[in-house]
Amino acid sequence: MKVWGAHGEFCARHQWEVIVATLALLACAASVERHGPGTRSEHCAGWARACPGLEAEYQAADAVIMTFVRCAALLYAYYQISNLQKIASKYLLIVAGVFSTFASFIFTSALAGLFWSELASIKDAPFLFLLVADVARGARMAKAGWSAGEDQGKRVGRALALLGPTATLDTLLAILLVGVGALSGVPRLEHMCTFACLALLVDYVVFVTFYPACLSLVADFASGRKDMGSDSPFSEADLKPNPVVQRVKMIMAAGLLCVHLTSRWPWSADNGIVEGPSDDLATAPHDNVLLHSYVKWFSVSADYIVIATLLCALIIKFVFFEEQRNWVIDMNDMTVKEVVQNDNENANSGRKPLFSVGDDSNSEVSTQTDELTCPEDSEWPVLSPSSSATKLNAKKRPMAECLEIYRSEGACKSLSDEEVIMLVEQSHIPLHRLETVLGDGLRGVRLRRRVIGARFQTEEAIKQLPYLNYDYSKVLNACCENVIGYVGIPVGYAGPLVVDGKAYMIPMATTEGALVASTNRGAKAIGTKGVTSVVEDVGMTRAPAVRLPNVVRAHECRQWIDNKDNYALIKEAFDSTSRFARLQEIHVGVDGAILYLRFRATTGDAMGMNMVSKGAENALKLLKNYFPDMEVISLSGNYCSDKKAAAINWVKGRGKRVVCETTITAENLKTIFKTDAKTLARCNKIKNLSGSALAGSIGGNNAHAANMVTAIFIATGQDPAQNVTSSNCSTSMEVCGENREDLYVTCTMPSLEVGTIGGGTVLTGQGACLDILGVKGAGAYPAENSARLASLICATVLAGELSLMAALVNSDLVKSHMRHNRSAINMQAAATPEISTVTLEVPTL
Repeated sequence: MKVWGAHGEFCARHQWEVIVATLALLACAASVERHGPGTRSEHCAGWARACPGLEAEYQAADAVIMTFVRCAALLYAYYQISNLQKIASKYLLIVAGVFSTFASFIFTSALAGLFWSELASIKDAPFLFLLVADVARGARMAKAGWSAGEDQGKRVGRALALLGPTATLDTLLAILLVGVGALSGVPRLEHMCTFACLALLVDYVVFVTFYPACLSLVADFASGRKDMGSDSPFSEADLKPNPVVQRVKMIMAAGLLCVHLTSRWPWSADNGIVEGPSDDLATAPHDNVLLHSYVKWFSVSADYIVIATLLCALIIKFVFFEEQRNWVIDMNDMTVKEVVQNDNENANSGRKPLFSVGDDSNSEVSTQTDELTCPEDSEWPVLSPSSSATKLNAKKRPMAECLEIYRSEGACKSLSDEEVIMLVEQSHIPLHRLETVLGDGLRGVRLRRRVIGARFQTEEAIKQLPYLNYDYSKVLNACCENVIGYVGIPVGYAGPLVVDGKAYMIPMATTEGALVASTNRGAKAIGTKGVTSVVEDVGMTRAPAVRLPNVVRAHECRQWIDNKDNYALIKEAFDSTSRFARLQEIHVGVDGAILYLRFRATTGDAMGMNMVSKGAENALKLLKNYFPDMEVISLSGNYCSDKKAAAINWVKGRGKRVVCETTITAENLKTIFKTDAKTLARCNKIKNLSGSALAGSIGGNNAHAANMVTAIFIATGQDPAQNVTSSNCSTSMEVCGENREDLYVTCTMPSLEVGTIGGGTVLTGQGACLDILGVKGAGAYPAENSARLASLICATVLAGELSLMAALVNSDLVKSHMRHNRSAINMQAAATPEISTVTLEVPTL
C-alpha cells in the first residue's frame, strides 16, 4: 500500500507532467500510419494470429444477438450512472466516472489503431467499454480523494493506496477471464475479446496515472469552494478489500493464467514447444482505417436504428423525466438529504427564488430552519429531505433485533437514528449517555434535541437553539451534560492596555452594552504608562466539616493537627494525590464538637478546586486512622468559602491575591474623563468606602469590579459563578503629583480564582481568548500563566473603575445608556435585521 500511496501522491503532485506526457503519447499513437509496399502487418485476434474474413457481413442471427447485447450494455450503463448518486454527490461522481471511461476509450482506440491496422469490430468497442469498464471505481476515487484532511497530494495518494491493490487484482482477473474468449477459435469473438483485454489494461493504466493527476488538478481549481462534492466522511474500512474475496480472486487468476499458458504453448512429446502457424500477410490500404471504421459504424441499418432509438429514449428520460435527486450526506448531522429548490418565488419583489428546508419531525432526515435557511437573494440551495432519502435513512428494524445489536456491540454506531430513539424511549439507552453509546458527540446532541422536543412539545423553541459547528468532544465529561446546543455570547476587546510594560488586547464576553467601550476608555486614559501589578499565589481552599464525639476530642484533634510533625504527615498524604497540589496551611475553625478544616494549597496553573478536594479527602483518611471516632459530615463545610460572599476570603485570600496601581495625569483626566483628580478621589471615598461600609458589604469597596471579572471569566473559560468571590475588590483613589493634580489609583483583589488549564479552558473559543492573552495552558514554572491572567483581570478592573467613576461625577451614566442601550435604533433592532454601529461609553452599575 505504501508503494501505491507514493505512486498516487507522485501523480497528484506532478499533475501537469503526467497529463502532458500521457496526451503526448496519445497524439503519437493516433498519428502513426502503417505504410508498406503492397503489404500490411496484421495482428488482430488470437494473440498475434491472422484473422481472415472479419469483414464478412453479419448473418441475421448475429445481428439480432449483437443488437440485444448493445441494448443491454446501454441499459447497464444507464443503471450504473443512475446509481452513482447513491455513492455520493451525483454530479461529481457521474462526471468522474464518465471521464474515466471516456479517457480509457480514447486511449484504447489510439493504441488499437497503432497495433491493429484493421478494426472490423470497432463499432462494438463503445459497448464493450460500457460492459467491462468500472465506472464506480473512478467515482470512489474522486470521493475518497476529496474526503481526507491532508493536502491534495496526500489525499489522492492515500485513496490510491487503498484502491490500487484491489484495482490491480480485479484488472488481472478480468483480463484473464475475458481472454478465455480469445481461445474459442471463433474469429469475431477472438477479435472482440482481444480488444476488450486491451481496453481493460488501458483503463487500468489510466486509472492509476492519468486519472489521479486530473483529479488533483480539478481539486486544485475547485479548492476555493466550500463543498467540493465530498458528501460523506472518508472511511478506510469502506475502501479496504475483503481479504477472503481477494484470496479467491488470486486463486482464480492463477488458474486462468495456467489455462492461457498451456493453450498458447502446449508441450510436445519431446518436451518441445509447438509453435502456432503463421499466415501470409496481405496488403494494406493506405487510408485511415480507424476513421473508416468509425464512419462505417454510423452507417444506417436496422440494428443501428433500434440502438439509436433506445439511446435517445434513455437520454430524454434522464434529462426531462428522471427525478433529479441530488443526494448528499449532510456533514453536520450525517443524514442523507437532497438539494431541492423551492418553486415559490416572490413575483412582486422580483427576487430570485427562495430556498427553503422541509421539516418533518417524524422523519429520519428532519432538519432545522435556523441552521440551513438561506437569505432570499442567495443563489445556493439548501438541504431538504425527500421520500427517497428518507428510505435510505429510516430502515427501522424490530426492537428485539436493535436491542440485540446494541447489547452485542455495546454501542449504537450501526443503528439508524430512528432505531436509537426507539431504544431511548424504551429506556434501554439512558438519554444522558447518547454521546458515549453513539461514539459521536454531534449525533448524540442532535438525537437528544429530537427526544426532548417531542417529550415536552418544545420543537420550535429548540430549533432556535444552535448546535452545529461545535466540538462536543471537548465538552463530554468535562464541561456540561445533557447537551442540547450552545449559546453564543459576543466577545469584544478593550485595549491596548499596558500591564507591566506589555500591551494586551483584553477579550470580554458580555451582553451588556457600553461595558467594553467604557473599559476601553479607561485603558486609553491609562495610556502608555500602563499598570504595575503584584500577584501572590495564595492557593485554593477546601474546608471539610468533621464531628468528634465531644469537645474534648475535638480539642485533641485540633492540637494534633497543629503539631508540626503531624502536619507533615497530613501534607505528605495531601501532596501525594497530585503533581501540582502542594498544601500550604490547615486553618481550623471550631464550633462545639465540630471542626472545619480549611485546607489551602497551591495548584499550579489550574484553578484547582477538584485538585484540592481530592487532596483533602485523602488527608481525612489519614486523620481518621488517628481519630477513628471522627465522623466526616461533608467534604465542604462552607468554611472554604466557594461561590459565596465570605469575610474569610476577604481577609485570608483565596486563589490569587493581586494588587494593581497606576497614575493618571491631569491632562488625561481633563481631556478623556472631563473631570479632575480631587473630584474622583472624593467620589471614591464617599461611594466605594463609606457607602459600602454603610451597606455592610463584604469585599464590595468598588464601583463595578464584577462586570469586568465576569466578562473575562466567560471569555477565557473560567467558572462564572466564582465571580462572587473573585469580584472582591477595594478601589482606592487619591491625588498625587507636584501640583496635586494627578490621580493615583489602586485596585486590590485578594481572592481572584482563575486557571489556564482544565475546566472551560479546553473549549475552542475560550482557548482562543487565552491565546490572545498569551496565557493558554501551563507556564514554564507553576502558576506562571494563571498569575499573569489574574494580573490582567485586575488591571482591566482598574480601567473599568476609572471610566465608570468619571461617568458618575459627570452624570454621563444615564445619558449614555438612554442614548445607546434604550435608543430608538436598538429598540428597532429586534424588528429589523439591519445592524447599527454606535459608540458605547459606560456600563450599568
